[in-house]
Amino acid sequence: MKARRFLSLIVALMTTLAAILFIRACTPPNVEVSELEKYDTFARSFLDWYYAAHAVRATDLGIHDYDHLLPDWSQSAVEDRTRALREWLSKLEGIRRDQLSGDAFYDYRILEYAIRAELLDLEEVRRWERNPMHYISVVSGALSSLADRDFAPVSERMKSMTARMERIPALLEHARTNLQDVPPLWVELAARNARGLVSFLESDLQAALAAQGLDTVDEAEKSRWDTARAATIAQVNTFSDWLEADLAPRATGDFRLGKDIFERKLLLEEHVDIGAERLMAVNDSAIARYQKWVAREAARLDKRVTPAEVMKRITSKFPTPEMLIPTARQYVDQTKEFVIDRAIVTLPSNEMPVVRPTPEYARMGFASMSTPGPFETKATEAYYNITNVDPDWTEEQKAQHLSYFNFPGLLGITVHEVMPGHFVQLLFEQQIPTEVRKVFTPASLVEGWAHYAEQMMVDEGLGDGDATIRLGQLRRALQRHARWYAGLSMHAFGVEIEDAARRYQEIAYFAEFPALRETQRGTYNPTYLYYALGRMQILKLREDYRALKISRGEQFSLREFHDEFLRLGLPVALAREVLLGPGAGASL
Repeated sequence: MKARRFLSLIVALMTTLAAILFIRACTPPNVEVSELEKYDTFARSFLDWYYAAHAVRATDLGIHDYDHLLPDWSQSAVEDRTRALREWLSKLEGIRRDQLSGDAFYDYRILEYAIRAELLDLEEVRRWERNPMHYISVVSGALSSLADRDFAPVSERMKSMTARMERIPALLEHARTNLQDVPPLWVELAARNARGLVSFLESDLQAALAAQGLDTVDEAEKSRWDTARAATIAQVNTFSDWLEADLAPRATGDFRLGKDIFERKLLLEEHVDIGAERLMAVNDSAIARYQKWVAREAARLDKRVTPAEVMKRITSKFPTPEMLIPTARQYVDQTKEFVIDRAIVTLPSNEMPVVRPTPEYARMGFASMSTPGPFETKATEAYYNITNVDPDWTEEQKAQHLSYFNFPGLLGITVHEVMPGHFVQLLFEQQIPTEVRKVFTPASLVEGWAHYAEQMMVDEGLGDGDATIRLGQLRRALQRHARWYAGLSMHAFGVEIEDAARRYQEIAYFAEFPALRETQRGTYNPTYLYYALGRMQILKLREDYRALKISRGEQFSLREFHDEFLRLGLPVALAREVLLGPGAGASL
């Protein structure tokens, strides 16, 4: 009996021990669980704070709790935001990243860099103190974000718009107090943008809402909105006068960041840790390679003239104004069929964007994709906008505008904006696993993917070897490398605007005026190399992934690579670690 009890006790103890061992095997160490819990709590709290502190950005993301607010750009608010960011960073650094795994391990780095990037902007770049265009952008973004998409009844959005307009006087007063050490070019550009904003407020904004049911709005609410709009027009005009009469005469600032800040900005915003000298060498090599490629393709069409002349001939053939939108629709269908037939990428749905003329209130560029924010639940339509000619233009102006939509160019634009560029990336957004990645997506991933798609599609056979299709793609690639040169040379190496613009012309086969305008953009968007940089990073990742597959005796699938890459939603440098494993190597 005792032996039997003893045996039962042994069995019970062994069973208990086995259960304990099983639980331990299935449960991460306490420190890992604790760190993960701390991280999850931190991420949730930080994102909630971030949305409230960045009201206009929240609207764009599809979060509408703050649609009635503007961000506060008073000096005291900037100090408070800086202090809060430092506290958030300290809390994050109190979490051990080496004890995290999976999505949290990578999102930790995304959050860290996002916080540091905003601190760099507030404390060292000091856009709020040096760039008057910043304030014009806040106003235009605050209002257009409520007009662009009908995520709520027009009456509700007008109330939010009115509330924001009533906060604009304080914003512009903060601008007058804050702005100092301003570069003269930025005052000139800000005054021009302010005049454009007035035009938007006077006609385009009302036209946008009229198309969405303005006539159904209560007269009292409409009157309040109209009063606020008239006041805003007057305030922006007064601010524009102040820029030209008061700020311009004392604007003597230098727009250059300097090499150190440029490199840190690129690291924190794009997760690219490469020194300025190497960046210049990489770009010079790419420019030489692409220009030789242009020469080969141009010679296929006509050996008797220069590549620049061949490029000019290509841009002289374009759709008529009546056929521009129908041709864009045809190219959307053509590229979709190509993507499916060639197994380029899995299309998560059969949805397609609406191809339309760019609305009057958004006619700032040639073409664009208007897509809903990642958290938008109602106005989820996507629009492929094509800016057609203005009937009041001269025939020469119309021809110059339409030359941008030359047939190979329009095909490439459609690849970039729609298939499989920005629109397909939008379709994959729902598969991205975390909120952090949907909020803090680097430009080198968004624009890099769309620009990569332009080359990849032609490499895969789009155009059936037509030299004009390849030349159109190469011209757009060289335009992005010219941007790389302009921003880097001016900010890191002190090159003058005019000299950078001349080099821009040589690199991209651009005329003098558009080259100068593009170069001026580089003064306030210094890291707009992210198009070409992202393309090169993705190309390198793809080929390294291909080599890894082959080394394992596995078959490489282009569609599998694209699907996996888009689902991750990670900066390319971090995506390398996931797809290639430890020791993935540099992204460029």
